[in-house]
Amino acid sequence: MSDIPSMKCFDPATDGPVAFFKIFSSAVAPRPIAFVSTVAADGTKNLSPFSFFNFFSANPPVLVFSVSTPASGGEKDTLRNVRESGECIVHITDRPLGDQLNLASAVYAPDVDEFEKSGLTAVAGEAVNAFRVAEAKIAMECRLRQIVPLGDQRASGNLVICDVVKLHADEAILFEDGASIDPRKFASLSRLGGEWYMETRPDALFELPRPPGGDAMGVKGVLAAAPLASQLSLAERAILGTSSAPPDGTAVAAFAERWRASRANEEPTRQEVALLDHARKSLSEHKVDEGWLAILAAEQLSVPKELHR
Repeated sequence: MSDIPSMKCFDPATDGPVAFFKIFSSAVAPRPIAFVSTVAADGTKNLSPFSFFNFFSANPPVLVFSVSTPASGGEKDTLRNVRESGECIVHITDRPLGDQLNLASAVYAPDVDEFEKSGLTAVAGEAVNAFRVAEAKIAMECRLRQIVPLGDQRASGNLVICDVVKLHADEAILFEDGASIDPRKFASLSRLGGEWYMETRPDALFELPRPPGGDAMGVKGVLAAAPLASQLSLAERAILGTSSAPPDGTAVAAFAERWRASRANEEPTRQEVALLDHARKSLSEHKVDEGWLAILAAEQLSVPKELHR
């Protein structure tokens, strides 16, 4: 089976902004949601979610969210408030706050307090004059750095670039060392296309050990070291390619000998096919060394080149 998909092309110039937004917002997904609190000049508290959001610098710590121009023209309350006050608090929420976040996303008049509408508790910020959502497990107090308009039409974005001056995190969602957030303890809410959302459930999490910088073999190096790897998928070859070098011959020979001994009653061809299956299973679990041993042992056992998955 080919790893190359059959593609349909979308063109914003010919499809138009509404149609292109549907495919664009469903393609760039999931997106973290910034639940942004601001205060108007008259003291009205404002709270609204934005899914065009991420952080873009660690030193200094900078996050960016985008406020789109509404169809009616003008600007949204959040954009006006953050421009005038120079401050905001950005929250990361989970599913228990999903319905309140959704309620706060409705279009209200500027004098409406979304904290009151959504039933959430407002707590004064420590470094800024905006209010924190007491029920949110993560909150970042921010000062405005810059607003970058990206256009003057409906749905044009306005990048709000902020410096994070304080970050609050629920102690219950941290790793034991207290240094960072344990994703198994906090199922953050993300936005997909249309009206779809998702949360980072523990059963959806997986780890990818980082390759050793420029020393990683890469896919081409894998095929040079083990031509039989051509029978693996591109993803499986990429996993092998995170290694800086394959296991040495001694380790491979010992593994192959153990394999033969454990399957002495099987035909050589069946042993070889089983080795390929073992390599695939090991790589699906990101057991890179085991995958290498299996594929190289299969090379030693002269797996027929006509064998395929």
